[in-house]
Amino acid sequence: MRSLIRFVVSTRAVENLWRTVSILTLALLASLAGSRVAIAAPRCEQYPIPWRPAASARESAQSELARLSPGASMTWNPSTGTLTSALSLALPLPDCTDGQDVIAQVYGVLAAHPALFQLDMSEWRVPEPFDCKYVGNDELLNVGRIRLAGRPVAQDVFAYSLKRINGVIHLTGVNGTYLPIIDAAMGETMVACNSLTEPAATATARSTPLRATVLSNCSRTGTVMYTPHANDTFRLSPDEAWTWEDASGQALLTGERTLRVIVNPANYTSDLTSSDARCPADGADGDDNAFTVGFDIAFDAHTGAILSVKPGLGCFVC
Repeated sequence: MRSLIRFVVSTRAVENLWRTVSILTLALLASLAGSRVAIAAPRCEQYPIPWRPAASARESAQSELARLSPGASMTWNPSTGTLTSALSLALPLPDCTDGQDVIAQVYGVLAAHPALFQLDMSEWRVPEPFDCKYVGNDELLNVGRIRLAGRPVAQDVFAYSLKRINGVIHLTGVNGTYLPIIDAAMGETMVACNSLTEPAATATARSTPLRATVLSNCSRTGTVMYTPHANDTFRLSPDEAWTWEDASGQALLTGERTLRVIVNPANYTSDLTSSDARCPADGADGDDNAFTVGFDIAFDAHTGAILSVKPGLGCFVC
């Protein structure tokens, strides 16, 4: 009987011990999880956002180029850590035959040499297929980038030259102005710096005189200033677009968003309707009486400063 009591007591003690350990473990995990969330939360600590390339990027690219095409030459942008040109490549594309897409063939070469080209082609526009049979003696094709670290980008471009030599298409050179692949952490910082709100942009627009050129038969006759009213329509673009500039061994990224101002017809004046702020309405089909008057205002996505104002919504007058 005493042995049985000791066993029961011992079992209860073990259960209590495990219960205590479990509670402490759960508390510790919750604390760690909370710490991770706090650490991972992106912040906009510097703006424009600085980005610095890896110190070894150029050496790695040069070594890859030497293996790929020993006779080729390369120029380099130290601020972006990417090539600006690689000439005399003379890389044959033996699978680029009639019926094959030359773009897919070139993209295969670019993807196979990441140290040199530093491209993730999923971040770039997908051009229309170009049949290899149409490649002439000299072709220059280019492609624009649409995403950088998961965010929209409006600056980067990459071009490549093709030549048919003895019946075989060769990649003969590339040039570009672009940033390399950037990790998701930078994308999170870009999101954090995209802090402009529609109410803030609208408030700025409503206190800013907007300039348009008054025209008569496509000849300039003067200017008109229009300060938006409360009954106008204001729409802030849902996404920002990022650009960058060189800055002594680094690139500085800035974001831009566009506020579209559609003028209420009640606020039309003869000068406004005779200006380059007037554009045909969607689906107007030549009806001169179907038009809109408005402005696109480009704002810095973080500071809220006005960068530019374009009169007219989706058209160029004269």
